[in-house]
Amino acid sequence: MLFAGNKRHRSSKVTQWVTTTQLLDELKTAHDESAWTEFCSHFQPVIIRFARKLGLSSVEAEDAAQETMATFFKAFRAGKYDPGKGRLSNWLFGIAKRVILNLRGRQPLEQLIADKATGTSFWDMVQDDRTLGRTWELEWQQMVMKRCLEQVRREFDAKVFGAFRHYAIDQFTVKEVCQRFDMSPNAVYIAKSRVLSRLRELRQRFE
Repeated sequence: MLFAGNKRHRSSKVTQWVTTTQLLDELKTAHDESAWTEFCSHFQPVIIRFARKLGLSSVEAEDAAQETMATFFKAFRAGKYDPGKGRLSNWLFGIAKRVILNLRGRQPLEQLIADKATGTSFWDMVQDDRTLGRTWELEWQQMVMKRCLEQVRREFDAKVFGAFRHYAIDQFTVKEVCQRFDMSPNAVYIAKSRVLSRLRELRQRFE
């Protein structure tokens, strides 16, 4: 699994890929907060968005994310996290789910009613673990794609990446992309193929 992060212990701020193994090793051994800060910068936003999807306010979601990260860090330092027994994503999901449900459980009953006309409650909506898992996985994959796109943008010529983005993501027509970037249709197709190939490779390594 790989993460795009700022390489520490250098004066320059060149962004590069850092393996999770390196990042987690630094959490074990680092005597400063740089490793923890970088770790949180990757995963805390995912937890916040997940919590918001489950109905927490912005402040509550921030609290849930902080508690989730602190709980993971404590378990990690105690040697309870074993990468061989599951993805980091699954560990964080399990902790985040418990934290969020506990936060909701402490709220007054009237705040847990999603639809007063039908009486559908928050607990009715979240009792299906598969639904919760799909919601979490969507947020996780969006984070993965964002990191991968940031990396290919650094790796490819601006013209090549721009053509890919306009054609494959923004869905401009080939003719429009050709005019915008002064490229032939074949060059646009090649740009798309090269960037997509690299994205697939990065995503596979990330996962």
